[in-house]
Amino acid sequence: MDIFKLDPRGAYSPLEPFFYNRVPKAANTSITQTLFNHSAYRPGLARRDNPKYKFQRPIFLSPNQVHKLEYEAFKFTFVRNPYSRVLSAYLDKVGRRKHQGVRFLAWAEANSQPASFLGFCRYLDAGGLFLDMHWAPQVEILCLPLECFDFIGRIESIDRDLNQVLQRVFKVQLESPLPQTGRHHTQANQKLKEAYGMEERQIVNRLYATDFLKLGYPQDL
Repeated sequence: MDIFKLDPRGAYSPLEPFFYNRVPKAANTSITQTLFNHSAYRPGLARRDNPKYKFQRPIFLSPNQVHKLEYEAFKFTFVRNPYSRVLSAYLDKVGRRKHQGVRFLAWAEANSQPASFLGFCRYLDAGGLFLDMHWAPQVEILCLPLECFDFIGRIESIDRDLNQVLQRVFKVQLESPLPQTGRHHTQANQKLKEAYGMEERQIVNRLYATDFLKLGYPQDL
């Protein structure tokens, strides 16, 4: 991925300190909001009110901050089962007619392919895999090598895993479970068996083989 697409996915707080690598379609909005609510860091100037823009990005770090990030900061990310993440990207970006899905819809029409999830999987296989961060393989869109992270949480156990992060960084626990609703929520986990036929599975298994292997997810619905 282009470095200018990767860079905004890094969220660094020099105070606690911690570095969170935001993975699209892996609850990164809810996680970032939770971190912002607990963090003492507030930037002198932020382009937007969204908490995603309230932490320091890697490209703006000084050499001393890079050193502190490497040797002192708690580095973590959260990942998601590739099956549900890809389906969620389709349901959100294509199903809701957002701008990220326009290129796929144009490709489907030009190539006489269905605008369905099957057509989307074929689009990824035909060269669309790395055209957007919301469905690019997770291992390939991290700001740091996988082995550099101190903790890798899973969306499938987000309350437990996020509590581990909050305890480690802020010495607190979640007051209540993280909400499972919101404008990005697609309920993809409940739609897997309905969405995946044999061809969809074969394509996702092949394109996301590294995610399945390195993140420890089974290639089985």
